[in-house]
Amino acid sequence: MNSFKSKKISTETLGEYLRHAREALDFTPYDIRRLTQIPERSLAALEEGNYEALPADVYVKGFLKSLAVVYRVEAKGLLAQFEKERNLSRTLTTGSVTVEPRKTYRLPRFVITPKILTLVLVTILALGSLGYLVWQIYSVSAAPQLTVTYPPSDLAIGTRSMLLRGSTEPGARVYVNAQEISVDENGEFKEVLNFVEGSNQVVVRAENKFGKSSTVRRLVSVAPPTVVAPIPTSTPAGPLTVAIEVEVSVGPEDTWLKAVADGKVVSDSVVAAGESLVFNADSELLLSTGNAGSTRVRYNGTDLGVLGSHGEILSNIKFSK
Repeated sequence: MNSFKSKKISTETLGEYLRHAREALDFTPYDIRRLTQIPERSLAALEEGNYEALPADVYVKGFLKSLAVVYRVEAKGLLAQFEKERNLSRTLTTGSVTVEPRKTYRLPRFVITPKILTLVLVTILALGSLGYLVWQIYSVSAAPQLTVTYPPSDLAIGTRSMLLRGSTEPGARVYVNAQEISVDENGEFKEVLNFVEGSNQVVVRAENKFGKSSTVRRLVSVAPPTVVAPIPTSTPAGPLTVAIEVEVSVGPEDTWLKAVADGKVVSDSVVAAGESLVFNADSELLLSTGNAGSTRVRYNGTDLGVLGSHGEILSNIKFSK
């Protein structure tokens, strides 16, 4: 009697094949999601043969093509087996084979790869470098910002002195009628100007380190003083000497004051609020204050007002003939 040996017929489904291929490579569902962007729930439905839990066929076919790349198998075989099992599942569910309508368009899939990430980073660096280069070129070619806050426009005054105020970009040099004046580290400047009767043109020019300049012009008109008849005295006539007289009134707060008359320090101390000091010089007086908002100045009888804002420090404001 002949003996027969039975052979085991492989009935491995698509889902079982996919699971065995993944496990053979020692990949977890998380690893597959990281490599292919396939959601873990969709991978589980594929491996379990739960086609009802899968998205539209166009997405599933995309999943299978990505898995074929990772598992190093032919995508054509996976797609053919999916079509068979998918139609069989629909037949068992509805009793008839449902033919999926032909898809004209397929949604593109975008997977971030190291190559794409490198390209994006290189593009960002290139754009950043280009922007910095454009900014450098603009900085070299642009003129410095210049603002004259006082006088804000052409002005008519009744005195021969005025405190010029303004600002420019830090590091720029400022010239008033071709004479350079002091500018602080923030670009702020103040200068006492002396005028003659009639029209006086004030030309303020700021120049940056690249030689670019901005100019602001103001016209200051000085009215002639009212003539008062002198009172006869027995004092013999002599040469009239016009000295510099600066009266400083301190308040509402105490402040530090320093005055240098003709190169000699005549005051360097804290002055209490309510006090007034008078400084005289023959050719030049330099005044510094630790609180411009509490420092009011009269220059040769002309009230220049408060020198600045509360807490503002000013150095070497020059008063000259």
